[in-house]
Amino acid sequence: MNDFHSTANATQAGPWATKVEPRRKAPKSAEQLLAEAEKRMGLLRTKVIANRDRQRMELVADLYAKYGVEAVTDDMSETQRLLTLRTKLGL
Repeated sequence: MNDFHSTANATQAGPWATKVEPRRKAPKSAEQLLAEAEKRMGLLRTKVIANRDRQRMELVADLYAKYGVEAVTDDMSETQRLLTLRTKLGL
């Protein structure tokens, strides 16, 4: 007797079962990759600028507090407050 079983017949799918393979996306062209990189770079640049502005505002607020510069009424652009801070810093 033969102790070996043929696995070729056991693993074959019937003719009615078709194997569907998922389609792969077409590779992106160099122009598409460049456009995506430029878009990402613009988003990152925006984030960096926003973070820098936030840090600057925090620094100015800390300087106002340290040197006791109070807000001036009717000074919407804080020009007087900034002048006072500059004077106290010796700038």
